[in-house]
Amino acid sequence: MGLFSRYPGIGINHVEVLYNRGERALATRFLELLGCVVEPTTQKNETGSTYIIVHPDRHEDDPVNNVMYLSEVREQQHDLERILSSRAGQDAELGTALEAYKAKARSRPHGIPHFGLRFPTFESVEPVLERLERNTDRELAGRFSLTVVRPQDPEALTADMIQAFVYTDLIASGLFCVGQLIELQAQRSPA
Repeated sequence: MGLFSRYPGIGINHVEVLYNRGERALATRFLELLGCVVEPTTQKNETGSTYIIVHPDRHEDDPVNNVMYLSEVREQQHDLERILSSRAGQDAELGTALEAYKAKARSRPHGIPHFGLRFPTFESVEPVLERLERNTDRELAGRFSLTVVRPQDPEALTADMIQAFVYTDLIASGLFCVGQLIELQAQRSPA
């Protein structure tokens, strides 16, 4: 048991994220690019479905707290996504609304549903931001975008926080057709 199992308060213990069929390796590489540690083994849950444990912190190995579970999209969601994508291509109003949502998520991400990964210092998040900005993995190219809000930026919430928003279609805790937004946040103590 790790740090969070000894924490006396209420916290978020996990996020379940999915990958599309055939994209397990890509989803794994993407999560590693974010600085996460992906366990090489696959676990089975009570329904018999397999999932991969993903740790945001390389020093923590608690399998049930401060963790993400990565698994393949299930049949029901796959069917829903296929129908929604098809209808968005046929219905101009739906297609326009979907593209407007994605554009906001990529360019002005505040107010878009997301989950966040907290980094302890500015120095600890910078290597991850650099890896994302300089990505050389051709299969990941074009599959995510990065928007960084630094303390000196006009839209910064505070002078003591870096907020980096990664928008992707590689993993989703909701619908793939709207994409997934992930915030990488680093905080420093106020001066």
